[in-house]
Amino acid sequence: MPELFGFNITRVKKPTDPKQQFSMPQADDGTQVVAAGGFFGSYLDMDGSAKTEQDLIRRYREIALHPECDMAIEDIVNEAITSNENQQSVKVVTERLPYGASVKTKIEEEFAEVLRLMQFNTRGHDIFRRWYVDGRIFYQKIIDSENPKNGIVELK
Repeated sequence: MPELFGFNITRVKKPTDPKQQFSMPQADDGTQVVAAGGFFGSYLDMDGSAKTEQDLIRRYREIALHPECDMAIEDIVNEAITSNENQQSVKVVTERLPYGASVKTKIEEEFAEVLRLMQFNTRGHDIFRRWYVDGRIFYQKIIDSENPKNGIVELK
């Protein structure tokens, strides 16, 4: 190993994560891929060229880049997801379930845990906007294979 002034210079080893991952981490830092050009255009597709769901989602995302649509989407998301320190934006209602109080309590606790794993208090606006534009949202549930009784460890 090379040594300089009594210090060893080595490469930083990345810790290996024992969890299996099949999805790439998503950049949640606010970056977007923006097409250059400086103009917007739209057309009516009478032939129905969108054959797959991916084509439709791509089209919805392109439409959401228009300033008028973006403002309308922001208004809808702001009305749906409120920021309040005293109350949650979403909650599960178990009043009409035909189960006992202990089961209802467990459901509410697990719902609170899922919200914590999603970081819904800080990222709720972005999560709802992504769901609203795409029409769906998928999460990979990561469970510790060495101790499955711990339940879901992480959501990606």
